[in-house]
Amino acid sequence: MKKFLMVTPLQPVGVNADGTPFDQLRLCDYKPVGNQKLEYHKQTRFPLMHLINGYAEPGEEIRVIAITPKYEFCQVHLQQLRDELAELQAEKGFLCRGVEAVEVDFAGDVATQIEVFHQLLSYVEDDDILYGCLTYGIKPMPIAELMAIQYAYRVLNNVSIGCLVYGEVDYSQPPIGKTFDGNDIYPTRIFDITALIQLDEIVRVLADRKVANPKGVIERILSL
Repeated sequence: MKKFLMVTPLQPVGVNADGTPFDQLRLCDYKPVGNQKLEYHKQTRFPLMHLINGYAEPGEEIRVIAITPKYEFCQVHLQQLRDELAELQAEKGFLCRGVEAVEVDFAGDVATQIEVFHQLLSYVEDDDILYGCLTYGIKPMPIAELMAIQYAYRVLNNVSIGCLVYGEVDYSQPPIGKTFDGNDIYPTRIFDITALIQLDEIVRVLADRKVANPKGVIERILSL
């Protein structure tokens, strides 16, 4: 089964002093880099939606799994994700039971990340095709997410990694507009970073096999 994993965003949501609402997790028009299947026809708060739109087929059953810290703003964004997913599901016709939240502590310590990894093990199975967004969350949490994906690929039977992405706000460019509450809007891009994980897997295999001159092998691969 195709499974799509991400970490629920942490950006604050609230009300300004003048009574106007704000949400720092903004709708973005992510431009795909390196993979045209990531093209998406609408703005979204979640780069994962580009993955689901590109890879979930009509009539196909998928699962969407969100690592969700126990933090008030995460619950707001989890509902936003559920709303966006429901709209896309109605449009494309894939089958999905909704977003499955994996609740964890809001913490960056090693024990919490090990718990993230441990909980995700029950969500991966033989014959899965795994997709992941590594954009959001406390910095170590996407590492734990990636560890679970690599575990499934290396240990389970017939598991493949379909695509991994990272969504970027490009602050090096001039603002392209203003939000309703007057904040600058910067260009956004979504990168297919699957090749980085594939390269890491090649390095692991070279190390396991004690290959002579591994640097030379890597350089030949990079020159292709």
